[in-house]
Amino acid sequence: MLKGINWIAVVVAVVVSEVLGYVWYTYLFAARWTAALGYTPDPARQGAMMGLGVITTLIAVVGLAWLIKKLGASSLNQALGVALAAWVFFNFTTMAIEYLYLGHKAELVIINMGFQLVFYLVSAAVLAQMRPKAATGNGAV
Repeated sequence: MLKGINWIAVVVAVVVSEVLGYVWYTYLFAARWTAALGYTPDPARQGAMMGLGVITTLIAVVGLAWLIKKLGASSLNQALGVALAAWVFFNFTTMAIEYLYLGHKAELVIINMGFQLVFYLVSAAVLAQMRPKAATGNGAV
């Protein structure tokens, strides 16, 4: 199922995404995110949360790489289109449920949705741009 995935591109996309998440939640939206969350996350749990976050990011990027390959997205624009569709169909709807049924504040959901959208698009761009040359014949994403 995962044959032909460019694992180096996956690792790069995960690292870029983790840096993006750090900037997003530490510098760009830290105060607003914490206020919308309604509490300050426990620093003692940060290590475990970050570790699990890397694992979930890895799973999402592998899934995106697989989807891009499976759908035959061979250009940057096509890969971005796949990422946008995946975000709308799966991520947006899941996070909307958090707002509707779990009572999360709209600002929290918007900040998180915004990050996820940027994460999907940046990951797709990395995966598309790191595609091996056609001469190698493996067509991995």
